[in-house]
Amino acid sequence: MEFNLKNSLKFILFLGLGLGLLGWAFKNMDLKQMFEEIKHANYFWIFIAMLCGILAHASRALRWNLLLIPLGYKANNWNAFYAVMIGYFSNNLVPRLGEVTRCAALSKTDKIPVEKLFGTVFIERVIDLIITFIVTIFIFISQFDMLNGFLNQSIFPMFGNSTENNGYVKYVLLGVVLVFGVVIYLLRNKIRTLTLYKKATTIAQGFMDGIKSVLKLEKPLLFIAHSIFIWSMYFAMAYFTFFAYEPTTHLGYQAGLIVLFLGTIAIILPVPGGIGVYHNLVGLGMVLFGVSEQEGITYATISHASQMIMIFVIGIISMVLISLKLRNRLKVADVI
Repeated sequence: MEFNLKNSLKFILFLGLGLGLLGWAFKNMDLKQMFEEIKHANYFWIFIAMLCGILAHASRALRWNLLLIPLGYKANNWNAFYAVMIGYFSNNLVPRLGEVTRCAALSKTDKIPVEKLFGTVFIERVIDLIITFIVTIFIFISQFDMLNGFLNQSIFPMFGNSTENNGYVKYVLLGVVLVFGVVIYLLRNKIRTLTLYKKATTIAQGFMDGIKSVLKLEKPLLFIAHSIFIWSMYFAMAYFTFFAYEPTTHLGYQAGLIVLFLGTIAIILPVPGGIGVYHNLVGLGMVLFGVSEQEGITYATISHASQMIMIFVIGIISMVLISLKLRNRLKVADVI
C-alpha cells in the first residue's frame, strides 16, 4: 500500500509538472492551426521514425541479453524485447518505475533471478550515461555555434533583453563557477568526509565497473555496435520526423543533432515521458534554424506524440503477450 501510494504521489506530482510545462509551451499557440497542420502531416515519415524507435528498443533488448550471458543466463530475445517495452511504458507513467517492471517481467517469463537482472540494468544505465556524456560532448563541440546561439536567443534573454545584460550574466555565471571551484579545492579534505562525496565516489566506481564489465563480455564489439546503433536510431527518429512536417523538411543533420541533444535532456529529467520539457526545449531549439516558435513546438508535438503512441501501443501489446505466455505455462503445468 505504501509503495503504491508513493508511486501514485510521484505520478501526480511529475505529471502535474509536465502538464504545467506543456501548458506553458502551448500558451501562445494557435491550437486550431497546430492540429490542422498535424492532421496534414506526412504520416509515412512518422511511421519510419516510429520504426526507428522500435529498432532502437529491439537492439536494446539484444544488448541486454549480452550482459546476461556472462552470468550464466540467456533470455528469449522476444521476451527481453517485451520486457524493455513494458519498462518504457512504465517510465512514461512514473519515472524510474520502468527498471522495476522490466526486470520483474523478464524474471517471470525466463525464470532469471530478479537481483541478477537489476545488476545488469544498473550496468546498462551506467553505460548509457557514459554514452550520453560522449554524445553530448560530441554535439557540444561540433555544434558549439548553434548551442551558443540557443543560449543567446532563448535562455539568456530571460535574464534581460539587452546584449549587455546577456554578457553580464555570462560573466556572473563564470565567476560563480570559478568561486565554486576554489571553495571545493580549499575544503577538499573536509568534503571527502561527507556522505555526499562518498556516494559520488561510489557512483564513479560504478562507472568504472560498468566499463570493465563490457570489456569482459564475450562479444564486447557487438555490445558497442548495439550501443552505436541505438543512438543512431535516436538520431534517425528526430531526423526523419523533419520530413513529416512541411516547415521542417529543409532541415539537415545539424538540426537533428540539436534535437537529439535537447530531447535527451528532456527525457533524463524526472517528468513522465519528458512531456512539456521536450516541447519547450525542442521548440526553442528549432528557432535557431529559421523555424518559427509555433512551428518548432508543432514539430516537437508530432515527434513526441508519435513516439509516445508507439511506446504505449507496443507496451500494452507486450503486457498482453507476456500475460498469455504465463497463462499458457500455467495451463501446461496443470496438465502435467
